[in-house]
Amino acid sequence: MSSLVQASWAIPGFILALHAGAIADRFDRRRVIIATQLAALAIAGALGVIELLDQMSPTMLLIGTFLESVALTIAAPAFMAFTPELVGLKNLAEAIGLDAISRNAAQAIAPGLAGLLIAAAGPGTVFLFNAVSFIGVVAVARAYCPPGRQTGQRDLGPDAIRAGLRYVTARVGLRHAALQIAGLSAVGAALAAVLPLVARGRLHVSPAGFGLLAAGLGVGSVFAVWGLPRIRSASFPARAVLGSAVTWSAGTALFAVSSQMWVAVPALFLSGAGAMGALSTLFTNYTVQLPNWVRGRGSAIAMLMVWLGVSAGAIAWGAIASAVGLRSALLMAAGTNVVVAAVANRLLPVKAASPADE
Repeated sequence: MSSLVQASWAIPGFILALHAGAIADRFDRRRVIIATQLAALAIAGALGVIELLDQMSPTMLLIGTFLESVALTIAAPAFMAFTPELVGLKNLAEAIGLDAISRNAAQAIAPGLAGLLIAAAGPGTVFLFNAVSFIGVVAVARAYCPPGRQTGQRDLGPDAIRAGLRYVTARVGLRHAALQIAGLSAVGAALAAVLPLVARGRLHVSPAGFGLLAAGLGVGSVFAVWGLPRIRSASFPARAVLGSAVTWSAGTALFAVSSQMWVAVPALFLSGAGAMGALSTLFTNYTVQLPNWVRGRGSAIAMLMVWLGVSAGAIAWGAIASAVGLRSALLMAAGTNVVVAAVANRLLPVKAASPADE
């Protein structure tokens, strides 16, 4: 059931990613963001009310997670394509890093806050708090007045999607980065799928304690984003990805054998740093190769690779953990990740990329 929550979040991305990319390229991206954030607000608010009324069931939670993911899946390519439009390709790597820092700083703080809210007022309060948070995104998007941008015909059918697929598959650099993103996402899903079970079953932590574990992942991610420029990941992306994969595996293996919080939190710090180091490097390398006219669809394909990897990985690692146990599953994932990264580094190398012509 724990892995199904993660799968229900990832499956809409697998189903809708390509159409969401076409929407981002054919409609005003700012309006797409506003509409989807309002939908996400409504869904999160409904989940909060259902929980406060003590009517929440596992099935309702899975359905709500699925619907929330649908709204945010449609928004994701618009967000991803909007970043280069705001800052230009010259500053893209720094902008992606800054975005990652803001997201992961939130990830470092929010789980602890959620744990305190759950302990004080129950999970329904967290759902409502999440709903309110979308108001800020809507306000910022409404306040921003972008320069006029011509959009193409509003064709969301197969031709628009095929054009994006042809562009990405015809370029070796984009293909390699996308396939590596899928592979590392599939293996990385193991940790997210079983983390709540390890926290409850072996570490015996409270909701606030689980927030501390999640904060370890978030702080590690922030550290990785700050450290990437120092290892010149833009110039040596293959080395950065392989080194980050080894770091994730070391942290996950340590977490697998830990039985105390003072070991588990630093282990998750390493896992968070490794995961962010690899994915941030790959996404920067991938995005810089996309021209504006296809950036929404290209970003959606990268997102599809993440959702595909996470969906398959969450279900597979959940089944493996049920069969062999949590510790063995995490140790298997740690070893598999190193093998996948090494093979991909050999067969699907990523090289320093030049900005695409607009």
